[in-house]
Amino acid sequence: MSVNSIYSSNNSDFFNAFFNTSGQNNNSGGMGIFAGGSSAIGDMSLIKSGSYKKLLNAYYSKQKEDIKNSVSGTDTDEKTSATDSTGSLQMAKSDASSLLDALDGLNSKSLYKNTLDEKGKAVYDTDKINSAVKKYVEAYNSFIDSTGDLNSTKMLGKTLDIVKNTKKNAGLLSDIGISIGKDNKLSLDEDKLKKSNMTTVNTLFAGSGSYGSTVSSKASASYRIANSTAYTNNHASAYTYNGAYSYLGTTNSTKMNQYL
Repeated sequence: MSVNSIYSSNNSDFFNAFFNTSGQNNNSGGMGIFAGGSSAIGDMSLIKSGSYKKLLNAYYSKQKEDIKNSVSGTDTDEKTSATDSTGSLQMAKSDASSLLDALDGLNSKSLYKNTLDEKGKAVYDTDKINSAVKKYVEAYNSFIDSTGDLNSTKMLGKTLDIVKNTKKNAGLLSDIGISIGKDNKLSLDEDKLKKSNMTTVNTLFAGSGSYGSTVSSKASASYRIANSTAYTNNHASAYTYNGAYSYLGTTNSTKMNQYL
């Protein structure tokens, strides 16, 4: 059997194909392994030199900074750590849970039950609604604080979605006494809230498709991400002998030689 037959059936020059350094396709349609950066050896040399890692780190570091700056409302060149501590993730998880609880309260039909006064005007329990809105503002600000300090682009992305959605509803929020600061945190004018139309609160926070339901969806996703990442941080992981990714200690087998 000839060397040519190993490479191709059209009798092209095997050595030209194998060692082609032009970076162009030869007659056989192949690429030399010593061709430019798009070849196998070219890619390996970039990996070995650390160029790929540097490029990836620079790209994702910039992404994280852009998202964090949008969430915090500030510009900073401060470098961030590659990973988040379990404690910071647990805090973000707890704050996401508190935010969800506050939103559940504002979505409750019982909150908006009313009676009619002698003029036929609806009378709401403004103290109860005021308390629920105040709880939301406090939970929202805590969530912004804890997630804004994270490095996880997934967590920061969800927080940014919430911030953007809040800004889109700035007008209606202002009508019920909620204003948005430069740091993207909320402040509440309780007197204005008590004097505002309670149906606006209902419109904002209750029902599918409302502002409240959108924030709830993102907060729920944040809770899951924080919980999953915190769990991963506390459990070693490896690939099993058959190529499956598994957490150590969670498989049925206890044979350590099954892990690479």
